[in-house]
Amino acid sequence: MKVDDYRLLATLSEAKTLRKAAEKLYISQPAVSQRLKSIEDEWGVQIFIRTKKALYTTGVGEKIIEHAKKVVDEERRVKDYIVANEGAIEGNISIGVSSLIGYTILPDMLAKYLNEFPDVNVKINVGSTQEIIANQGEYHLSIVRGSRVLNKENELLYRDRHYLVTPKDMDVEDLTIIEFQADPTYITHIKNYFEARFNKKYEPQIFVDQITTCRELLRKKVGITVLPELVLEGLDLDNYYIEEVKVEDKPLIRETYLSYDKSVMMLPQVESFVEMIRNESKESEQS
Repeated sequence: MKVDDYRLLATLSEAKTLRKAAEKLYISQPAVSQRLKSIEDEWGVQIFIRTKKALYTTGVGEKIIEHAKKVVDEERRVKDYIVANEGAIEGNISIGVSSLIGYTILPDMLAKYLNEFPDVNVKINVGSTQEIIANQGEYHLSIVRGSRVLNKENELLYRDRHYLVTPKDMDVEDLTIIEFQADPTYITHIKNYFEARFNKKYEPQIFVDQITTCRELLRKKVGITVLPELVLEGLDLDNYYIEEVKVEDKPLIRETYLSYDKSVMMLPQVESFVEMIRNESKESEQS
């Protein structure tokens, strides 16, 4: 049934006659009578007993009228809410994020966003870039490194350089190489850099899939590793040698992209998040 049909039943219950109900609804009495018949046919029961003087609600009709009034009241509450909250930023947003971004810039970004828009429910999935791209259909937005997402809008957020980080009080030649999980092209660049830099075969002994693990192993002086500049913040650089990674005399640079379908920008909560990320990216470039 349509909401208008429930409204008709509620009005008939209050007006007690077809004529008064027709006047309240601004439609003809025959139209009210015909619509009531259609409604009763749909329910398969008689809702009102008609007499020349008044309408009397049947026993089962009382239950249907009670339900009708709830539907009408709920519609009124929803409309009042829409009017009162027109332009409000709320709803759900799902974001797939590469693990490096999830560890570095996302927490501050998310805290700022939720402080401004507390009525938005945010779902975050953190994983490798390959995982995020493979499941990109599950997210309103994706933030990935190194690769654009096919058939999506891709906005460049950051371009960060990479550095070999080694503890100052240890012999670089004897330290264990720690490798952070990344795509094959990126690993090939690291391999070429190490082999050119140290003139020996690149043989990492520890493999980690979380950048936090990589940093902690570095803090414990377990080995040496290559870190993007995004991860260098917060590290006590006085205790380490920092050397920029170059491949064929060119800096190793990694891009971070924000990827989405144009259609999701129709959602205010998504549009506001994208706008905030854009502003954060511009501020980072200027600083």
